[in-house]
Amino acid sequence: MSSFTRRLCWVSAVVLGLGLAAPAPVQADTAQSVLSAINAARAKAGCGPLRLDARLTAAARSHARAMAEQNFFGHAGQDGSRFSNRIKRQGYSFRTAAENIAAGQRSVGQVVQSWLKSTGHRRNILNCRLTETGIAMVYQPDDKPLRGSRHALRYYWVQVFAAPT
Repeated sequence: MSSFTRRLCWVSAVVLGLGLAAPAPVQADTAQSVLSAINAARAKAGCGPLRLDARLTAAARSHARAMAEQNFFGHAGQDGSRFSNRIKRQGYSFRTAAENIAAGQRSVGQVVQSWLKSTGHRRNILNCRLTETGIAMVYQPDDKPLRGSRHALRYYWVQVFAAPT
């Protein structure tokens, strides 16, 4: 794994929620904007469009919120959960699933560009077998820098992908 990819994984992966107790203004169309950009990339690759699913969005939102509130960044939750656990908790049954996360990107364009530049995240986006998605972003205004970092991330993004059973 290149240093760029390691850094991107440290600063990237996807969720679009409606925020925390004191969120920054999040446009109601943020998830739709991410979805449009992701679907444009999928169309260029010959994949069908993803559809938003409320259960997948809830799974994405819960992980984005956890990262923001518990001050960590990673695919595994502080409780040891993986994205597959979080999806199942929402009552969603799937054949295959994936997750992209990101942190620090302040706009839809920045987060989508980060994902598309990362081999693993791009692979999830362009996996034509995945047909549904949930997207969330949580803004933590009083975020603290993660250990070893000088700057707070503040923006936590999660995108969950799945193909239902």
